Amino acid sequence: MAKSNSSSLYMDDRSIRAEERSDKLMNLKIKNITCSIKKVPLKRPFITALHKVTEIEGLKIVVELSDGQTGTGTATPNEKVTGDTLQSSLDIVNQVIKPALINQDFKNWNKLLTTLQTCIVHNTAAKAAMDIALYQLKAKENNESLVNLLGSEKGKLTTDYTISIGSDDHMVSEAKSLVKDGFTAIKIKLGNNSVSHDIKTIQKISKAVGPDISLRIDCNQAWNYKDTLKASRIWAQDNLNIDFIEQPVLKDAISDLTLLSENSPYPIMADESVASYQDAINLIKHHACDYINIKLMKTGGLSEAIKINDLAQACGIKTMVGCMIEPVESIAAAAAFAVANKNVKFIDLDSIFMATQDPDLGKYLKIKNNEIILKD
Repeated sequence: MAKSNSSSLYMDDRSIRAEERSDKLMNLKIKNITCSIKKVPLKRPFITALHKVTEIEGLKIVVELSDGQTGTGTATPNEKVTGDTLQSSLDIVNQVIKPALINQDFKNWNKLLTTLQTCIVHNTAAKAAMDIALYQLKAKENNESLVNLLGSEKGKLTTDYTISIGSDDHMVSEAKSLVKDGFTAIKIKLGNNSVSHDIKTIQKISKAVGPDISLRIDCNQAWNYKDTLKASRIWAQDNLNIDFIEQPVLKDAISDLTLLSENSPYPIMADESVASYQDAINLIKHHACDYINIKLMKTGGLSEAIKINDLAQACGIKTMVGCMIEPVESIAAAAAFAVANKNVKFIDLDSIFMATQDPDLGKYLKIKNNEIILKD
């Protein structure tokens, strides 16, 4: 009696399962889309040059397919950055995005994403929540994690932690506490005081935490070219360990960003200046930054973030994956994107560390010291 070819049998069985999954996807449609508001208190107020936040206020979208499978996405609108609000995002989902996507074929993935991005201009927070929910669904239907879907087997990364604006004593104390908690990189918000005051604040923090801790400066558009150059040169004379200065000038001041990229002793990170693929093209064309901060809330989700990162990589520009004050669902998606892309040099996904306790945290990830560990 001839031996059976177990490998062949296995391959046939696997092919059958693949065909069954393909047939299943062929008939899948978006059955329902619901949205609500998710709120999680912060441990302490978060203050920047743009605003003050006391809680995470997120738009939560649940997408249901015709087979009953669901995917969840969240987003945090920020009228100072993205130009949308929680209420406007809710309205856009219910009045525009939902009608555009209901009954659409889930198998037509590229068409689905294109419809989402083109059914209305701007409104990137609403698009991001929907985009994340769709990607979560795609991962589920493929029986894999979002990390795997995006191209990585690794699901762990380290993040910095952002200190918001306060008194020098408070900011120094918080920085020292973060180092004790295991953080090796600290991002510091500036811009509510004079530049001379801010220069001294960073000097004090650097002295308190020591030269081995990386500092990242974020001015949220509060400075001008002259002040930024002054501060950066003073810090460089002190040999401070600063990774970059983020968005020091107004987002449309491209010529100033170009000059700073040429003359600052520290790299310049673009944030508010880059919300879209076209923005990224414009900045790169003008040599207006050394790094780009990619946030899903600005790009409208993972699909556009991938395009921007690919462009930056092709042009030799490293990126950072950042966040607003967001719920865990969108942080998990951003983290999965970050670990799947080698061009991502910096991680700034700290809002889940600032929250009292997101009830959905354990569904997506766990946090330990400065680490984010995604669920398989």
